[in-house]
Amino acid sequence: MLLRFGLRLLSIPVLLVALVFLVALAVNLGQEGNLQALPSAVPPAAGFTADYLRGLAQGDMGTIASGHQSIAGTPVAEDVGRALPKSLGLLAFALTLAALLGLILGIIAALRRTSNLSKLLLFASVLGISTPSFFAAMLLIWGAVWLYQSTGQHIVPISGFGWDLHLILPALVLAARPAAAVTRLSFNALVEILESDYIRTAVAKGLLPRLILLRHVLRNAGVPLMTTVGVSLRFSLAVLPIVEYIFNWPGIGLRLLKSIEAQDAIAVIGMTMPLVLLFVLVNLLLDILYLLVDPRLRAAEGGTV
Repeated sequence: MLLRFGLRLLSIPVLLVALVFLVALAVNLGQEGNLQALPSAVPPAAGFTADYLRGLAQGDMGTIASGHQSIAGTPVAEDVGRALPKSLGLLAFALTLAALLGLILGIIAALRRTSNLSKLLLFASVLGISTPSFFAAMLLIWGAVWLYQSTGQHIVPISGFGWDLHLILPALVLAARPAAAVTRLSFNALVEILESDYIRTAVAKGLLPRLILLRHVLRNAGVPLMTTVGVSLRFSLAVLPIVEYIFNWPGIGLRLLKSIEAQDAIAVIGMTMPLVLLFVLVNLLLDILYLLVDPRLRAAEGGTV
């Protein structure tokens, strides 16, 4: 177990080197305008990587280049410090909403698995998984505009930043697919557990349905549910720049797209690095939580030591 976690941590420097080199190479190729310049673009990218890593080892993430939409000469670390909390807050709110909503709907669908309500919820989960994020964003914006035209009041803001109603639309877009995935997987996991022998035994002993659900059903479904939330976080990280761009949310995803547009390699690396580190740390945290939730995994790990 310790070896696996150690390998995960050792992969971070490797990912960092690959990130810096590939971004520098992509920017060089973009400036050249064709892939035929690949052989000549590799040495400058390698030199840039070595210089950047030396600066990073001293705590210097570089500065934003001139021509960037942010203030030229601003340290990248300062720009990341302003943008990252806004993205993390949006992600945390969206994933919490997705996990709670998906779990509640999955439990309802599983407990009423023979009813039309269960079929309707599962159909809605399929739509949620299949709908592209940009299309869902357009639908929500259209709905907000329609409400304004009907009522004459701005009920939900459709653009801008704020830890208030400005969170609603971007969080709903980020939460839509994760909530649908959690609903579908929790339904499948809970139905399998509810029809198992030990649940029938617990029912026969006269245990309260609430205790059966909390102590037996949800605990045994914990690993697949956490896996779904982890995968959902990866998806949310992938679509975060698009969502922030559509709703003009000044987070790290919007900064990343603007840095790519300006072909500022240092800013692109600075905005991508926290997302990569978050991705690795989430996977590591999920591995630890798996062992805490599922005693079978702890026994398997103990047997392999």
